[in-house]
Amino acid sequence: RDLPQLLRDPSVRTAIASVVTAHMVMVGLMQMTSLHMHGLAHPLTSIAIVFSSHTFGMFAFSMVSGWLADRWGRRPVLGLGATITLLSCLMAPLSPELLPLSLALFLLGLGWNLCYVAGSALLSDALAPSEKGRMQGFNDLLVGGAAAAATLIGGWVMAGPGGYTTMGLLGAAATAPLLLVVARLPRVRPAPA
Repeated sequence: RDLPQLLRDPSVRTAIASVVTAHMVMVGLMQMTSLHMHGLAHPLTSIAIVFSSHTFGMFAFSMVSGWLADRWGRRPVLGLGATITLLSCLMAPLSPELLPLSLALFLLGLGWNLCYVAGSALLSDALAPSEKGRMQGFNDLLVGGAAAAATLIGGWVMAGPGGYTTMGLLGAAATAPLLLVVARLPRVRPAPA
């Protein structure tokens, strides 16, 4: 199949939407958190703690995420990841204190992980071996572009009157449609290996 044919496949579209949205939202909020904390006069040690908890959320549970995606199916794990990402975006601006920010950024990393692992598995499931390289390359192009856009827009948003609160709300608003996209994906349980 060529690229337009691949993009008509609901599984391919859902996988790409999940991975791109999760990455864009995660990068957008994460990269402005250090500026937000610096503006609140947090010491560098506190900023490092928040980013350590975020990185832990992003990577520590990857094997569990993969196991859940195989056991429960791609769709439920994508839904869980999108829900956690949305909640983390709403939580992050609520308190300037270290512990709530650490928890919110941990959840942002965990939501990203669930979406990225399940979305990547869904994309791989939907492709023939001869289609994987081209489509995964296209997916990576979109992921990188979304991250770059989130970084550029994030600086502009943080300079505005709403600042970090607006960043969180925009992240939640960008994630909410993903719940609908995932809900519309037909229920398919992966066959056991």
